[in-house]
Amino acid sequence: MANHYRWGFIAIGAVWAALAGIILGHGWNIIHMPQRLPVGEMPQVKNTNISIETQEKMEGYWTVAVFGVDSREGELGKGTRSDMQMILNANLETGEIRLVSVYRDTYLKVNEKGRYDKINEAYFYGGPNQAIEALKENLDLNIDDYASFSWKAVADAINILGGIDVDISREEFRLINGFITETVESTGVGSHHLKKEGLNHLDGVQAVAYARLRKIDTDFKRTERQREVADLVLKKAREADFSTLNQMAGVVLPQISTSVGMKDLLPLIKNMKRFHLTETEGFPSNLKDVMIGKRDCVIPVTLEENVKRLHEFLFQEEDYQPSEQVKEISRQIQAKAQSRR
Repeated sequence: MANHYRWGFIAIGAVWAALAGIILGHGWNIIHMPQRLPVGEMPQVKNTNISIETQEKMEGYWTVAVFGVDSREGELGKGTRSDMQMILNANLETGEIRLVSVYRDTYLKVNEKGRYDKINEAYFYGGPNQAIEALKENLDLNIDDYASFSWKAVADAINILGGIDVDISREEFRLINGFITETVESTGVGSHHLKKEGLNHLDGVQAVAYARLRKIDTDFKRTERQREVADLVLKKAREADFSTLNQMAGVVLPQISTSVGMKDLLPLIKNMKRFHLTETEGFPSNLKDVMIGKRDCVIPVTLEENVKRLHEFLFQEEDYQPSEQVKEISRQIQAKAQSRR
């Protein structure tokens, strides 16, 4: 290890991007660092709906949108739905990272033409660019970067790390083997069925199947499972040796689309040991289920109040006043929810 820097970063998305966007690792040989990651386009326009004061406060944070895409062919652009969308927010001064899962069924404004739908439709119709713009507009955020991945990247990363230990409930065990079969077919990565509930050592495919379980509880519980897997992957990566991290980066990085290049990472790498995950939660935090047409949607109660809570959680900004744009979207959501029930 004499020739390796023990600070380091498994280039954006190599492991935790598999489920949470960024992975903080130990030991990355700068000689072997790729000079450029698989980079996608990133909208550079700042969110002019929010105040100058708020924008200045956000400059002390690195805000990343992370998308887990339900892709059978490895496609990461429009035409695929995001199974998962998270906001990862890193405080550049303290190193504190907070993570928010945006429930995929959340009813929000999804394009500039004024269409309202489930938030994962934004990615389907316009890829990461439209999804980023929707998150910015609905949540009063500036988003600095993004990372998108398919579930195969998750399975590969976890396999290289040696798997994770998860306690499987009776209800989860009842359905997980069907999801394992589906995940093997969609990723081409081998696995096998679980034989019992309780504590199981999961390989990559099994962990993906666990993170994707649905119809046994709620989307809220599903995103909790996703965050649980993300945290377990992070812990395994921090314990991994250099050769494991090096192998993982080589396998996973080509499967990720991200706006982040090495020039963006280098300022963070120098103090990477300070970065640590502190808290996670779901958005919206106050909600109700409403049938809009024939679709079961998650309605923020209200969007305005939930955005206040979001900014307090991400930026420690008490008494945040949402933009006029968010207030208008909030009114539209309430009106549409009431008229279409």
